[in-house]
Amino acid sequence: MSSICIVIPCYNEANRLPVDVFLAYLSQSTNVNFCFVNDGSTDQTQFVLETMREQCPDRIDVQNLTQNKGKAGAVQLGMLKNAIKPFDYIGFFDADLATPLNAITDLTQVLDFNPALDLVMGSRIKYLGNNIQRNPFRHYAGRVIATVISNILKLPVYDTQCGAKVFRQSVVNNLFEKPFISPWLFDVEILARLIQHRGRLNVMSHIAEQPLKQWIEQSDSRIGSEYISKMWYELYRIQRTYRNA
Repeated sequence: MSSICIVIPCYNEANRLPVDVFLAYLSQSTNVNFCFVNDGSTDQTQFVLETMREQCPDRIDVQNLTQNKGKAGAVQLGMLKNAIKPFDYIGFFDADLATPLNAITDLTQVLDFNPALDLVMGSRIKYLGNNIQRNPFRHYAGRVIATVISNILKLPVYDTQCGAKVFRQSVVNNLFEKPFISPWLFDVEILARLIQHRGRLNVMSHIAEQPLKQWIEQSDSRIGSEYISKMWYELYRIQRTYRNA
């Protein structure tokens, strides 16, 4: 059975982190570990995480950033800390569990069945039989952004921004060792770096999107409306940086 570590970036999650859900999942799954990264929280997040670690010290790791680095910095720390450990796969999920933890099995099985893959990404594609609940405005705005991103990457990717991704351990250092340009659009940079690593002609055989069976949008978004204008500039910088990928 493949061993997996899932990184959970946390910023001011003391009142909403579903601690019981994580602990219950660990009691049922023997091959998954969690690494929670406290991203400079100003509430009691660190206390909550340390208390949770005490209940399952062999399966839960806690890393602490003294200053807020944004999601990219928190994920980067967690991924690199665990890249040196003997895990087969390392991934990241959002702390609010919009993607439920049972999706870990669905994503890792894709890697199990296809040894050529470096990365499998959860994808929020709504179809009969699954349960994808998104705010309509965010959905349609997201489709516009996704189209722009697909054109920037020259890659037919549907959903770069879903916060559920799992990587084969062997590529983690290559994709995460350098700082990211954007604290929130770093998923785009990950794909650009994978294109550089594998070559544009070969990269599509190393990435897969897996439609999620469930994704339920949480109301407490950590991205403010003021970020939208900045986002376009960050996309421009990403395009310029990786234009030769």
